[in-house]
Amino acid sequence: MDDKIFHRILHELAKENGYKLARVIDGVYELKKGSKKIYIKGKNFGLNSALSAAFAKNKAQTFEILRRNNIKAVPHYEIYQPAFYALFGDQEKRNKKRIDAVIKKEKFPLVLKPAEGSKSRDVSLVHCKRQLNKTAKELFIHENELVLSPFREIIHEYRCVVLGNKVELIFDKVKPVRVKRGKLVFGVKPKMLEKTEKGYKKLESLAKRSAKTLGLDFATVDIIETEKEGFEILEINSNVCLGYFGNRNKTYYEVAKSIYKKAFKKSIK
Repeated sequence: MDDKIFHRILHELAKENGYKLARVIDGVYELKKGSKKIYIKGKNFGLNSALSAAFAKNKAQTFEILRRNNIKAVPHYEIYQPAFYALFGDQEKRNKKRIDAVIKKEKFPLVLKPAEGSKSRDVSLVHCKRQLNKTAKELFIHENELVLSPFREIIHEYRCVVLGNKVELIFDKVKPVRVKRGKLVFGVKPKMLEKTEKGYKKLESLAKRSAKTLGLDFATVDIIETEKEGFEILEINSNVCLGYFGNRNKTYYEVAKSIYKKAFKKSIK
C-alpha cells in the first residue's frame, strides 16, 4: 500500500511540474524535462547523505549516536552472525557476553529483531534465554546483525515527519500490538495530531533534534510514549513512508502529497 500511494503521488507531482516520469528499475525513477534529468531512489528524493541514511538504517547505531547526544531513545544492543563476522574474532563468545549483559540490565521479556529491518518484519518477543538463542539462530539464517531491546508497554507511537529541520506532520499510529506465534504484530490506523494538542511541542522538539543529530534533511522519527519512560525515540527512517497515512482518507492523502511536494521541489532545484 505504501509504495502504491507514493508512486501515485510521484506521478502527479511529475506531471504538475512538467516532468516526464520513467521507471528505470525497481525503486529507481528518472524525471526528465528537456535536457534536464534527475534520478530518484527510495522515498527521500536524494535529500539525505549516504552516511546519514546508513546511520538511520541501523537501529543500534542510531541508539548509540542519540545516547551520546543526550537524546532519550529505546536501547538497542547489537549481536552478530558468528560465521559472517568470524574474521573479526569469536562472535559466539562476544554475543554470549553481550546477551548476558543485556539480560542483567534490561530483564525479560526482550524484543529481538533485525538491526536493519523495516515494516515490523521478524520482530520477536522472547521470554527466556533459551528462546532468545533459538530465535537468534533462526534469524541468523538470513540476517547478519540483530538487535536486542527492552520490551515497552506502549501507550502511543507517533510518527514525526521532518523536512529541512521543520516538523511537517505528527500522527499517532494508533496501532494495537499483539503477540502471534512469538512475533509482535502491529496494526496501523493513523490519527493526525493538531499543533495545539498535548505533547505536540515535546514531540516536535525531540524529532527535530534527532534528525539533526543524524544529519538527516528528510526523515521520519518514530517516538513511543510509555507510562514509565515518557517519550523515547524508537527508530528513525531516512525513507519517508506515508502510504498508510495517505490511504486513510482524502484529507490525509493531500497532507502526504503536500509534504512530498516540498521535498520534490527541494530536490529539483
